[in-house]
Order: sequence, then C-alpha cells, then structure tokens
Amino acid sequence: MEKSIETIWKQGFLKSDALVAPKLNDLYNQKSKHTVDKIMKIGKINLVGIIIAASVLLLISIYADVPLAGVIIFSLLIWLVIYGKKQVNNMKEIDKNLSSYEYIKSVDTWVKEVMSGYTKIYRIFYPAFILTFGIAIGFSTAGEETTMFDEIISNSPEISAIFGIPLFWLIGLIILGAGTSIFAKTLYTLDMNLVYGRVFKKLDDLIEDMEELKA
Repeated sequence: MEKSIETIWKQGFLKSDALVAPKLNDLYNQKSKHTVDKIMKIGKINLVGIIIAASVLLLISIYADVPLAGVIIFSLLIWLVIYGKKQVNNMKEIDKNLSSYEYIKSVDTWVKEVMSGYTKIYRIFYPAFILTFGIAIGFSTAGEETTMFDEIISNSPEISAIFGIPLFWLIGLIILGAGTSIFAKTLYTLDMNLVYGRVFKKLDDLIEDMEELKA
C-alpha cells in the first residue's frame, strides 16, 4: 500500500496535470488532522488529570494537618495546567490553511517549544515538589498524636534538627531535589514518552514520510 502511494505521489509531482496529487494531499491532510487531534486529546486529558490530582492532594494535606504543604503542591500543579492551557491556545493559532506538510512541521515545532518550556518549569517544579512533599510527610499527623519528625527526634535526641526537621532528612531531600533539577530534561522526556510516545512516533513518521516522498 505504502509503495503504491509513493509511486502515485511521485507521479503527481512529475506531472502537473495528474489527478492523483490532490487525492494524496487529501490523504496526508487527513493523517495530519488525525495525529494533531490525538495530541490535543491526550493533552486535554492530561491537564484534567493534573487538576484532579492537585485537588486530591490538597484534601489529603488538610486531613493530614499540613494544609500549607497542600496549598504549595496545589499551586505547583496548577502552574503546569496554566502553562499547558496557554500552549493549547498557541496551538490553535497555527494557520490551518497551510499545506499539510507545512502545517505538520509547524505542529512539530510547537511540540518542541512546549517540551522546552516544560523542561525549564520542571527544573523548579521537581525540587520544589520533593522538598514540600518530603517535609509534609514528616510533619503530618493523619490522626496520630505525634509526627514522624517528633518520634525521630525524641528517640534519637543527638540528631541535629532545623525548624523541627532532622538534618539528615533535609539534606537527603535537598540532594534528591537537586538531582531531579539537573536531570529534569531526562525525567520529563521519559514522562512524555510514556504519555505521548506513540503519537509522537506517528508525528515523526508522518513528517519523514512526507519529506521522503517530496524528495
């Protein structure tokens, strides 16, 4: 099927009066639209999922008696949603009157810009989330009379603490947070591949197919 399409496509370019070229253009227009619609659909579902997760974590933090940590984590997640929503609007501004090849290339450029922007955000998001979540675990009560940090310090009074946080725990969180910031691009790429891997592969294959046929 693909080889026959390639033959027809090339003939369409070689002969200006060929009737097959418009049909092939329509085929690739449909492929482009389907791929972009898939990206947008997954993106919207992802944003809704983040909002739900942010709300659930906020409720859990209130129950665990660490509402400040919940508000911080909620704000960090909503930051991702706001940026994502802004990028969705930017995507809608791409001129749909472009040829299928120019349109899909514009979409590919948009995807790369979005990933670059999210990578910069995650360099701050990852360590902030880890520090907040890690400290919240130590200070949470969740129905208990004492916190984990209180028990650690009371059982081992020789342990140094800063603002009630055992020093070894704080140092561990800082190291982990710094590591996630340094490797933010790698971590985010892995995350993106899990969610968008298949559709991004289709996007790359579509562009490669068009460029090969136009060569």
